[in-house]
Amino acid sequence: MSRLPSKKDVVVIGDLSFINGFKLAGVRRFFEISEGENISELKKELGELLTKLYEDPSVGIIVIQYRFRDLIADKLQKMGREPLVVFVPSSKEASKIDVRDYYLRMIKSYLGVSIEV
Repeated sequence: MSRLPSKKDVVVIGDLSFINGFKLAGVRRFFEISEGENISELKKELGELLTKLYEDPSVGIIVIQYRFRDLIADKLQKMGREPLVVFVPSSKEASKIDVRDYYLRMIKSYLGVSIEV
């Protein structure tokens, strides 16, 4: 008999307006990042938070606001493939990037296949 996968938590990292949408969707674990922090402190804080979350076996998916992607790219290169990390643009950021292309590339990198929509 195969073992059913255990239920894992979704964790959201972003500014207040970003995480509020996920709260409405029922996400219970989130970390608010303040707007006014300087870059080096923010990079350090995000790095420490990611380390904790990667060590937590109850975490299955980490949703991070897209604007923080460049600050933690080097850290993510050193981490494993689990939990799954997904960068999601806020409503303000969505107009600045090609969201369709971004998600198609993300799906290809995770699944190893290309899809057309």
